[in-house]
Amino acid sequence: MSITKEALSKAGLQYGYSRTRRHPSIKPYIEANHNGVDFINLDKTVDQLNDALSFLKSVQGAGKVILFVGVKPEIRQIVKEVALSVNAPYISERFIGGTLTNFPQIKKRIEKLHDLLKKKETGELAVYTKKEQLLIQRDIDRLDRDFGGISSLTNIPAAIVMIDSRHEDMCLKEAKRLHIPVVALANTDCTLEGIEYPIVGNDGSVGSVRFVLEAMKEALAITA
Repeated sequence: MSITKEALSKAGLQYGYSRTRRHPSIKPYIEANHNGVDFINLDKTVDQLNDALSFLKSVQGAGKVILFVGVKPEIRQIVKEVALSVNAPYISERFIGGTLTNFPQIKKRIEKLHDLLKKKETGELAVYTKKEQLLIQRDIDRLDRDFGGISSLTNIPAAIVMIDSRHEDMCLKEAKRLHIPVVALANTDCTLEGIEYPIVGNDGSVGSVRFVLEAMKEALAITA
């Protein structure tokens, strides 16, 4: 994949929000304003994306875990697909408070999911009545929805990739508290505080989000 200004422009990463929604920390990354809409300086975004990719490759190269987070309905499937393609955990449905800062409790829920799935697979749930089995299956479905994407986590991740840091503010706060480095695609309404590797660009378009995530997928590609 070519990480050039032209490629980013084609993907629509230059489109920000209105000036009235602009966060002060974003000002250095605004190239122009047309009819009240901010346009992002893609020369800077190219540099930021390349820096972020280098960082993520170094994390992967050290054998450490990268967590992908993006729960907005229009992009959650892309987040899931890219994370799975690089064997990374992900959160695409909702970020549950305490996922990072209270991981020991979250780990217990993950262990319960593993236990129920194992019992289902081995037929151990057959001893329960049909009604009880239905309730257990509902529990499995709920646990899988909330924790299935992070079921491989045994500890907090070494880095986090998030789409739209404003939308994922709870995750950002927990990462900051635990000093977990964050890579974030952040539009003009986002604060860059607490983001070690910001990628200032359009985070509200499926095309622009896909471009950034595909660049990460290519950088982190697993070879046989």
